[in-house]
Amino acid sequence: MGKNFVRIFLVFCLLVLLAPNNDSFAAKKLKNIKVTLANPLFNPGISFLWIGNFLGYYQDEGIDAEFVAAQGGAQAMGWVLAGRTHVGLPRPIPILFKAARGKKWPPVTGVYILNRDAIYADGVAVPPGSPIKTVCDLNNKKIGVMSSRDSGPFFVKKALETCGIPASKQNVTYLPVGAASKAALAMKMKRVEAWANVDVQYTLAQAAGFKFNIIPYQKSWTKNLFGNVVWLNTKFFKNNKKTVVGFLRGLAKGSLFFYTNPDAALAAHWVLYPESIPKGMSRKEATAKMIRVLRARAPKLRVDDEKDKRFGAHHAGEWSEYVKFVGLDKKLSDSQVKRLWTNELIAEVNNFDKEAVIRRAKKFDIKKELANYNKNYK
Repeated sequence: MGKNFVRIFLVFCLLVLLAPNNDSFAAKKLKNIKVTLANPLFNPGISFLWIGNFLGYYQDEGIDAEFVAAQGGAQAMGWVLAGRTHVGLPRPIPILFKAARGKKWPPVTGVYILNRDAIYADGVAVPPGSPIKTVCDLNNKKIGVMSSRDSGPFFVKKALETCGIPASKQNVTYLPVGAASKAALAMKMKRVEAWANVDVQYTLAQAAGFKFNIIPYQKSWTKNLFGNVVWLNTKFFKNNKKTVVGFLRGLAKGSLFFYTNPDAALAAHWVLYPESIPKGMSRKEATAKMIRVLRARAPKLRVDDEKDKRFGAHHAGEWSEYVKFVGLDKKLSDSQVKRLWTNELIAEVNNFDKEAVIRRAKKFDIKKELANYNKNYK
């Protein structure tokens, strides 16, 4: 009786060990990291942030990446500063100004640069037939921006200074007009004479059928600027570095996948956020219109033409240029600015098989990927 019991027990244990586990990620405890977008919309142009949830890049790192929309970078950063979320993704401007005020040092750390080029640097939109022919014509005009604390005015201000019009002589009215189609409609209805925003907002509005022209900024001062930064609540960063590395590595993989095959990234996006398909459009129609949004952003994520070819890497010289751009070079020293960012995790973040990501993107098969997602990651 005793020997039979032992045999039965051993067979049972063996069967348990060999049994397939289709709920491996459900059973595995994933570390939650809450990410606040500097954007009110889950638009496909920034889907490099979340396609890692479809491809399993975050889950493979033990990360539950949760994305939350916000009304612009200022609100996103406010939530991170308050500890309501762990990560914010705005441009450096609000953090630099908070640091310059000097009352209390911002309790955030920039750990990863998302966009290698400034996403505002394309120029301003104007309606067809507008008398505005260059950015030097923007003085004394009404210009639409995302919100009252948006970055658009900084770019217009610098453009006019480059035209020889100092800030003291500038007379521009900046009006909050919202995002994408709302802003384009405000311009079409002549509430504003121009619109200053980011690349994907322009392409989203064009995809919705709005017509306008882009007046470019002078390239002399935009070439060394970068875009959004991954900012972490400093306390969370210090206590959760392994989690942060996992999140950033998943983000780097998603970025590489995104610009290698934007069409595949869009297919992954539709699975995660089908409600983002514009009303009245089929998925096929939406794909035909929205793919231009991804292609507009893809070049700004590339690192192969950078001095430091690692995803997310900071460069002190670029930070100096940015501080000068926003007019804080007399208030913030290089050593103070260096306190705001770190490359501490970048080597570890980039420790993954980049060729494997590229091969997967190039050979993307939505049916196989969807079956894999439903089985392992959903």
